[in-house]
Order: sequence, then C-alpha cells, then structure tokens
Amino acid sequence: MRSLLATIICTAFLAPSMAAAQSLTPEQVEAFNSAPGHPAECARLRRQVDHFIGMQQRASALKDEMWNERLGNHVQALRAMQAARCPQDLPVDTTAQAFQELLKIAAKGAITYFTFGAAGF
Repeated sequence: MRSLLATIICTAFLAPSMAAAQSLTPEQVEAFNSAPGHPAECARLRRQVDHFIGMQQRASALKDEMWNERLGNHVQALRAMQAARCPQDLPVDTTAQAFQELLKIAAKGAITYFTFGAAGF
C-alpha cells in the first residue's frame, strides 16, 4: 500500500517536469548550444585537444597515415566545438608546451640512467 501511494505521489510531482523537458523548441536548444561553456567543460575540451594532438604525434612517429588522418579530423572537430563553446579560451602557450616536452625527455633520460638502461625506452 505504501509503495503504491509513493508511486502515485512521485508521478504527480514528476509528470509536469517531464512534460516541460520534452517540449523544448529548436530555438531553445540552439540557444543552449551557443551559450558559453562552463569552465570545467572548457578545461575538459582543452585536455582532450592536447591528448589527441599527442596521439596524432604518436601516429606520425609510427608512420600510420590513416590513424594520423582520423586523429587530425577528430582534433579539428574538438577545436570547432571548443571555439563554439569556449570563445574566451586563449591560444595554446607554445613556450609552456615546449617546456613540457623537454620535461618528458628529461624524465625518460633519468629513468634510463637510474635503471641502468633496463627501462627500455
């Protein structure tokens, strides 16, 4: 009996909100999609772009043309989404990116040195 009563009460409260959510007009959907993104969404998009650029560099190092092309298309799509949702984002700082690459090389060298070459890079 209690579960039936709880179901009726929940249905009475949730039905109007569910009907309102399904009646969005295309203009409202477009306004939502063109609104500036949340800072967390912009940070996620930046991380995704950086990740897939690194993967694209790996694909070119392995000379896999199809993988490189597909990753390039994916990066372009992510950048288009980033430009639409996060217009306030600044361009990538090339100095910081170069320093990050230098740190990666230094870390690989340190691992090789301290493991006497057993790390196998």
